[in-house]
Amino acid sequence: MQRPSNRDIGVALTYHEATKHSYTSVRTGGHSLDWRNRPLPYKIYPSAGTLALPRELSLPTTSTLEALRRPPESSERAMDLSGITRLLFCADGLTRKANVGGEDYHFRAAASAGALYPVELYLVSGAIDGLEDGLYHFTPADLKLHGLRRGDWRPYLADCVGSASVRRARAVFILTSIFWRSTWKYRARAYRYCFWDAGTILSNLLAALNAESAHAEVVAFFDDRAIEQLLDIDGDREGVCCLVIVGDGLSPSGTERSAIGSNVHSESPSIRATELESIPLSEKEVVYEELVQLHRASRLSSSEIWELRRARFEPKSLGCASDVISIETLPDPEARGLGETILRRGSTRVFARRPIESADLATIMATATFPIRGDLTPVVESFLVVNAVRGLAPGIYHYQRERRAFELLRTGDFRAEAGYLCLEQPLGADCSALIIYMCDLQQTLQVFGNRGYRNAHLEAGLLGGRAYLASYSLGRGASGLTFYDNDTTAFLQPHCGPMSPLLMVAVGQPRFRSIRS
Repeated sequence: MQRPSNRDIGVALTYHEATKHSYTSVRTGGHSLDWRNRPLPYKIYPSAGTLALPRELSLPTTSTLEALRRPPESSERAMDLSGITRLLFCADGLTRKANVGGEDYHFRAAASAGALYPVELYLVSGAIDGLEDGLYHFTPADLKLHGLRRGDWRPYLADCVGSASVRRARAVFILTSIFWRSTWKYRARAYRYCFWDAGTILSNLLAALNAESAHAEVVAFFDDRAIEQLLDIDGDREGVCCLVIVGDGLSPSGTERSAIGSNVHSESPSIRATELESIPLSEKEVVYEELVQLHRASRLSSSEIWELRRARFEPKSLGCASDVISIETLPDPEARGLGETILRRGSTRVFARRPIESADLATIMATATFPIRGDLTPVVESFLVVNAVRGLAPGIYHYQRERRAFELLRTGDFRAEAGYLCLEQPLGADCSALIIYMCDLQQTLQVFGNRGYRNAHLEAGLLGGRAYLASYSLGRGASGLTFYDNDTTAFLQPHCGPMSPLLMVAVGQPRFRSIRS
């Protein structure tokens, strides 16, 4: 299959159109789950050396709200193996097991569409006390690191992301997605879900890093092929989603640029195949060519990184109503500690149709949209269907992230419409508020090419993941939802214009849980 260019945005537009849900498509798809061929939820390297991580974990007690919205300015704090273990567990650790309908489910720290967990975590260690420099893979099932490569790979990664300052990083986390885990259920549309899931893990990881007082930056623009070569993955079955660089004085999106073609790779050990095979996920895998083509079309070479990093995305004025409502958010101590929140977090299955306070919703929205460091340019807008929030009239709102305010677009009871839009699931009708993340994909693709499609869904997942954490920290519930694409855009007219929905998150009072403890 020939690799199209990142600027051939017809690939992303064609994929998006082909993977839309409609009332008809969900009833005529004819897809059934082959449970005997269900993919393994873990990537396992049977011949790799393993390092058991400390099991006596002291999870972060920092208020979840503080961890989500108050990143440290700088830190000289050393990082050790216990700290790394806390980060890995908070991001993607195994929190509990359950048997549902005769099937075993392993639930993790961050939300995942269908509890399929396509995202893998890799760690490049550079300055971690008690951990040899090298490339590692994290397995949540047994809380172990599997060694893949020895040596200092930070100079290599500095060239991959175009930033010389990465050489000083304490650690680098690399998030990938194994597409088959999600396509098994969701088919080609799974590409969207894989980046949602990467975003929810990213939200947990960044919060945990803030709780550790560790400076971190997200890198969304990188040389895909070079990182695939480092991880020894093919890029078609398993693709790289993003990186998180941890350390002081970093600037992947700043001015300390690594000269492209400077052969920084020579400062790291030479790249060879690891010759480490992982266990097959299932007896057979189904390849969805449109997904593979889009991922290939959104890969970047080193020469494209800085062009896209310099690109400017100017959000278009929505031309909405002038009725803007500002609500004071709750103070940090009102929330549970981050560790407790992560252990309690799930996905609410039934909402109580009882109202939550406007301060709760304001806190959830403000916390979710706090800026993050790095080169992930914000392109997502948040709309809401408010069903039952004290202090806000039922209706449709646009959330202005810069002003941290709710813009009233239309009043009315839209519970039935909200329930219909999220594939006729009662969650949308029963929740207190349905958050709808929207994006002008045409504009995003024109600015960033096909890479913008990945990053838009990654950002939506990040926003949704932070909304999850903020909701559960306040004793509320949350659930991620998919939707009827065109019907959602039509419902939000004329306010959203050409925008497309990327993700929905319902928040509210769970029927079977106390309001706050």
